[in-house]
Amino acid sequence: MDKPAVHTVRSFVDALHRKDLEGLMNLLALDVSYTLMGYELPEFDSLDREALLQALPGMMAMFEDDSPHLEVTNVISQGNWVVVESEGTGSYRNGAPYKNRYGVVFEVVQGKIRTIREYMDTQYRMTLLAAATKS
Repeated sequence: MDKPAVHTVRSFVDALHRKDLEGLMNLLALDVSYTLMGYELPEFDSLDREALLQALPGMMAMFEDDSPHLEVTNVISQGNWVVVESEGTGSYRNGAPYKNRYGVVFEVVQGKIRTIREYMDTQYRMTLLAAATKS
């Protein structure tokens, strides 16, 4: 049986896969902080709730309707902290393939996600974004 913090994070991943913005919003604490742990994408350095909710629709719109598919490959939890390893696969709207691996650290407080720290190969992500914007 999942711990409450793990259940919250799995619900977040499921809502992200479904592109359910309302479901995502309901899982985020009012003081949530999202940080992409890399220097190559400074526009995502640290986002508060409002900025994250403004950025998500644009990020989701880049993908085909059923993409990306997020497969959780490992979950580690201790107290309020949950670490998720996952792999995202799918296609961008222009047909370019998408595949990336992630490590994401979540802090869950009172059933809401307060901290998200996403680790990925940011240079590879920039290459993927360039492919996504080609016509």
